[in-house]
Amino acid sequence: MKKFLLLLAGLFMAASVHIAAYAAEAQADAADAVARVVESHDKELILGGGKLMIKQSAIRSARKLLLEWGRESGLGGEWWDDAPEYRTSKALLLESGDSLMAQRYDSGVWLEQAWTQYTARELDSEEADTIATQFATEGGQKLRMLMDWYLGEMVLFNYTFTDRFDYDLKESEKELRALQQQAQKRLPREDVEFTSRYPDTFRFVACSPDSRYCPSVKYWKMLIYPLMGEIFRYMDGLSADIESQMRARKPEVMAQIEAFKARRR
Repeated sequence: MKKFLLLLAGLFMAASVHIAAYAAEAQADAADAVARVVESHDKELILGGGKLMIKQSAIRSARKLLLEWGRESGLGGEWWDDAPEYRTSKALLLESGDSLMAQRYDSGVWLEQAWTQYTARELDSEEADTIATQFATEGGQKLRMLMDWYLGEMVLFNYTFTDRFDYDLKESEKELRALQQQAQKRLPREDVEFTSRYPDTFRFVACSPDSRYCPSVKYWKMLIYPLMGEIFRYMDGLSADIESQMRARKPEVMAQIEAFKARRR
């Protein structure tokens, strides 16, 4: 009896190890499929559009704070761009914004992490593999490029429709030119023969959203709603943190204000 129990225990342990190994392998396969989906996307337009919007927000914050602190010191219209002390103060504040963007935005790691998190939450291993496999085809690459274009446009639309995008705002020309250059290389080209040239890709898109073998619509909805919402929250949160860092530099700006006042006496 004792030998029998030991045998059962051994079999149970072997089965447990096998099950755990199978689960770990399945989890690794799912993670790999999700990674392939996320890595296939070109994120330059999203990052470029967001960088422009955050820079413009930083410029507005700097102007607001300089006006606020100038008024606290009894200054009016004379405290503006023509004054070297004002330009120095504004440069100090914008330096804070650029530094924080370099730390928390420019690498795109935050976007990669969010994209991976939402994709893994929405798609199972089979669905993610289906999308990654389709994106690896010639037709799938064209589809993915179009998706990336519209995602980049959605960043600009969000800030345009909420009156936070100023095409002519000074100090953000570099970010605007960089975005324009990236966009020019990615302009969508009309392809009237797409459906006949890439029938598999067309079926991948034009299918029932309820089909488990057609996760394209499900994935697209995930991109344009929860993921874009997360992206906007991150960008707006970073803009708020930049203004907070600017406020911490008030003593340096006040020293410039005093220098400005002393020079005009």
